[in-house]
Amino acid sequence: MSYHDALNYLAQKTSVIELYDQWGGRVAICPEWNGRILTSTCDGLDGESFGCVNVQAIDDECAEDYGGEDHWTLSPIVHPFTVDTIKEHKAVLQRTLQTNDANGVPVEFHLSRTISLLHKQKIEALFGDIVADALTQENVSAVGFHTENTVKTPEKACVASRLRGMFNPSPNTVIILSTPSEDFATESSPIDIDYQGGSPHGRIRHLPQNLLVHADGRGQCQITMPFPDAPPILGAIELRFGTLTLWTFDVPNGSEANAIRLYNSGRSHAEELDRMAYYETNCFSAAQELLPEDSLTYCQTTLHLNAGNDVLDNLVRQVFDVSLEEIAKKMHM
Repeated sequence: MSYHDALNYLAQKTSVIELYDQWGGRVAICPEWNGRILTSTCDGLDGESFGCVNVQAIDDECAEDYGGEDHWTLSPIVHPFTVDTIKEHKAVLQRTLQTNDANGVPVEFHLSRTISLLHKQKIEALFGDIVADALTQENVSAVGFHTENTVKTPEKACVASRLRGMFNPSPNTVIILSTPSEDFATESSPIDIDYQGGSPHGRIRHLPQNLLVHADGRGQCQITMPFPDAPPILGAIELRFGTLTLWTFDVPNGSEANAIRLYNSGRSHAEELDRMAYYETNCFSAAQELLPEDSLTYCQTTLHLNAGNDVLDNLVRQVFDVSLEEIAKKMHM
């Protein structure tokens, strides 16, 4: 699905606002659906749509699985935001509502969600100068965005948060996770690769410094780990079309109860991708106390780059200490 096709479809279902830059980066935001960033592109209207637009879930009004690259919810889930301000590169969304907190106590929450396109200085600060410098090279296109999600309340509350991104799978997509050692499968490892008591069916493979997940949407598997044990940058590479996606998260409280979850959907023996297929990132923040007039802020940053193999290979080597050739060989691609 192209970005233009996704935009036209979404406009039939809900209100959509866009952020864009002069290089072809565009971001589609749906305020009525938790203010989620549904999708983005780095090559203009006809470019690839990066976010999962789950047509079946949207048509069936199954809001939890609508899709979207950046989706913020409290516990329990909340829905519409109103647009406070919007500029070319930034949108601010607001929401005030009365609902139960994570302990089931009725509380008034004030929510603010600021969505900003990334500039080079921000990319350099979050992902390093190697990534920022790559954007200046010829035949490299990119789109990046940062969200700051803040909750306040005039009274004491218990707050839990989830940052979620759903993306389009393919037989050539691999999630890359840096790991400090090869003991991820032992009982002492903070990394858990079990999914509902089942094995990952070979979809998770290990290199000396990395875990690799086949993000093809054809078989359920996941990796979970405490937030303090997660690497600062997570990534995924689409080898056929040359797209590298990078993520960072920033949440309050470094508790071991905060967690990162990487998930690949699908059925273990499906022969074809279906429109419910996706892979996703999750950042779960454990319930914590929020005092009156204080605030908690949860941040997520997403960056997509399209480039040739030479550029992508250098980036992956610098960020994850692995080559494209090693990834392709390990994943039998």
